[in-house]
Amino acid sequence: MSSGFVIAVGTAVLLTMAVFIIVFVAYYQQKQVRQQLALKEMQEQHRRELMAATFRGQEGERRRLAEDLHDSIGTMLSVTKMNLNQIERFSNENNVRLSLQMQKTRAILDETMFNVRRISRDLVPTTLERFGLLAALEELADRATSDDLQVQIDCPSMAGQWPSSLDLTLYRIAQELINNAIRHARAQQIVVQLYCFDNEVRLSVLDDGIGFDFDAIMENKQRGIGLRNIESRLSVMNGHVTVDAAPGRGTRVHAQVSLLDLQPAIMPG
Repeated sequence: MSSGFVIAVGTAVLLTMAVFIIVFVAYYQQKQVRQQLALKEMQEQHRRELMAATFRGQEGERRRLAEDLHDSIGTMLSVTKMNLNQIERFSNENNVRLSLQMQKTRAILDETMFNVRRISRDLVPTTLERFGLLAALEELADRATSDDLQVQIDCPSMAGQWPSSLDLTLYRIAQELINNAIRHARAQQIVVQLYCFDNEVRLSVLDDGIGFDFDAIMENKQRGIGLRNIESRLSVMNGHVTVDAAPGRGTRVHAQVSLLDLQPAIMPG
């Protein structure tokens, strides 16, 4: 056997081993990448499940508080008003000061009862449960509208079906954005748009207020809690929010959710 043949065989063996090592390393690296992606996906899934559980807990606590307000405080206020009416009937009708005080006390009771009902509706939107998202948004707009503020709903159609938990998420987002526009933006007009097309639901809230610096707000941990809460709600459903805002002009916030990406098992409800 010639030395040339031995060298050729040895070279072939070394090349084969080198190719095997390269293929093995490449396979191992791909496997590591797949494992890391799978781990990240599991972590993201776990995060969404935790967020969904958090929102379910929040809604449960809101419902408990609303029931306590209605059943306990609301009932006590109603009984107090009935007793006041009884006292007024038995009192001396000629006592003008007492009569005026009775009327003033009744007015305070009426206002308190109205506020209790309002807070209870904010905590648990019964209109949403009974009549759906559009009716709940219209009620929200009607309550927010005043002599200084006009809130309009733009919803050309409600085509498409989606879980009730998405209705609740969109309602909470609209509620948060309308409150922000009233409290901080000093808006005079707010438009809430709701569209569904190409298996995507889009909720937009537009206002003509004074605007704000979005980057500065999001960098400040003491501010922007509402916007971060909206982002968290949408992330549970693989949705996203975009904010078009700047100081000195109105703000546009768009929340989008793909109906194809909804995961009913982890959505808040």
